[in-house]
Amino acid sequence: MSNFSDLDMLYDYDKDCSTAAMGYITLGTKVSNEELSHKYLQLANEAGKVSGQIRKLIEKTGGIS
Repeated sequence: MSNFSDLDMLYDYDKDCSTAAMGYITLGTKVSNEELSHKYLQLANEAGKVSGQIRKLIEKTGGIS
């Protein structure tokens, strides 16, 4: 079994948040319901904010973002 460091986990979490943001953006541009589209775009924005916070943590722990 492999040992993962905190930095490894942060990189993985950043990947997941970035992927979620991309998915929400895509859904927000594909749905025809304006209210639902707005919700997806809000989710994409929040996922982008979390990704930015994670990248700051990565840099603080000595990683490269």
